[in-house]
Amino acid sequence: MKYLAVTLFCFCLILCINTIHGQNNPNQDAASINEQLLKQGTTDAQSFSREKGMVFYNSGQDEPEFSNQEMQLLLNDFSLLGMLGSSLNNLQYEPRLFRETKARLKQDAKESVKGCRTAACYSNSLKFTSFEIMAIGDELVNLTTKHPQFKSMVQGLKKIGKYHLFNNEADSGFIRKAWEADALGINYILQTYIEGNEPLYPKIDAISFVKDDPVFADSVKAIVTKISSFKYRTLLFYRIPVKLAIEILRLNGRDEAMRYNGLMGRSYNTIVQSVRNINWDLFPNSVILVPGLGPERPDISLDSGSARRCDSAAVRYYTRRAPFIVVSGGHVHPNKTPYCEAIEMKKYLINKWHIPEPAIIIEPNARHTTTNLRNTNRLLYKYNFPTQKPVLIVSDPAQTAYINGAMKDKAIKELGYAPFSTIRKISPTETEYLPSQDSRHINSMDPLDP
Repeated sequence: MKYLAVTLFCFCLILCINTIHGQNNPNQDAASINEQLLKQGTTDAQSFSREKGMVFYNSGQDEPEFSNQEMQLLLNDFSLLGMLGSSLNNLQYEPRLFRETKARLKQDAKESVKGCRTAACYSNSLKFTSFEIMAIGDELVNLTTKHPQFKSMVQGLKKIGKYHLFNNEADSGFIRKAWEADALGINYILQTYIEGNEPLYPKIDAISFVKDDPVFADSVKAIVTKISSFKYRTLLFYRIPVKLAIEILRLNGRDEAMRYNGLMGRSYNTIVQSVRNINWDLFPNSVILVPGLGPERPDISLDSGSARRCDSAAVRYYTRRAPFIVVSGGHVHPNKTPYCEAIEMKKYLINKWHIPEPAIIIEPNARHTTTNLRNTNRLLYKYNFPTQKPVLIVSDPAQTAYINGAMKDKAIKELGYAPFSTIRKISPTETEYLPSQDSRHINSMDPLDP
């Protein structure tokens, strides 16, 4: 009866994924699922877990394993880890390897508090080892082979597309690759934001502290001290490194990936309804995309180049090229700027051009031109736009030349794919492209904008 209940739960989870928009929708993704569920009234973590089975609990504590905001981060950016807990909690017995892993991590957390003198020492103690990543992958393959709730979880993950590049794998290969991606992503956060390893773009993504600063080491120690008190009996095997990674991002002021979840969630239903009501035969393009350009001065909220791009977008909006403008760009230049490119561009379009606020969709996370396109694609799939219509990008001549030239190779190198299926330059400042489904795939090695 227990496994029957589990199977029925997982079937309902997949059914929920398939029908949030009222139909089987290939454009559905994890973020929109969560936003819909949250909009339906499950606003506290405990009821969300109880009703939907997607937030998991340390049953021996009054507090949840992860807060709502943390669960949104996991479900959006480390989706396997976000959904794995409910399947694990339904096992009759915890696998020995998982018990050994969490025992090792808990013991190392306690010993590091006593013995570590540098911040890097804590990271080295609490990362997943290469052996653990390989062995846990083997165990997850075994569980997927034997237990229906794991197979159902894999099918759900394939449906939402967060590991789209792995979708052609058998279930066993899929869960192994998804686990490896998530585990390496958690390790990357610890290596970058505790150990001070240089990220791909150190000018805008690096650690916020001098890595050998004793005050920073003390701050990390305080976090690890708290984590080391987690109860072993009810601890999920990956909770310690994951919790440390989340807290370290906060300590570094690098919560960009979590910062606008609430804002995006509140706008979900409004945008979906607006898209549904559009007569798309009247418009040649789905959206007008405006990539942001960050100023290098901290006292400037909107770069003049971004303003000119917005001017071009407004003209094309009023000539009915598309019914929506997507403004794309996060907190990028200068490093840790308080200004979000997308939000500042939206203000400009409303105040200068009187573009109706519902016609402007913000994409507040992109940090590069490649991710301007990728993240916009994700919004198009999420809100069920007609993705057979091309996106119109308006920019300056230099960026337009880059988009139609060197950007493809850079995207393949950094993302693993090009974010478009076709692309063409239609003027010195305009580009049209069709989105690629590969854009759904999360990049666990870019924690500020996965």
